[in-house]
Amino acid sequence: AKGSIHNFGCAVDLTIADENGKPLDMGTIFDFFGVSAEPRREAEMLKSGKLSRQQVENRKLLRRVMLKAGFTSIQTEWWHFNALSRAKAKAKYGFIE
Repeated sequence: AKGSIHNFGCAVDLTIADENGKPLDMGTIFDFFGVSAEPRREAEMLKSGKLSRQQVENRKLLRRVMLKAGFTSIQTEWWHFNALSRAKAKAKYGFIE
């Protein structure tokens, strides 16, 4: 009913690919909505062996790049980044259905 920040054109879902276009291993597939996809649980998933150190480092690289570009991350999806808060997006742009 209230949509997401995507509906205001202010969010992106993405990953990083290598020089051959192959996506880096982030530990889960894109749009996987389980515990192991959550950045807030990475230390726990690393400790339990459900994520590897390389997978966590790949996610950290993605976050560093996106944060440097001015986006913010969320704690439940490693692939999701916002350009604006929901309130600012709603005030500035129209809802896209």
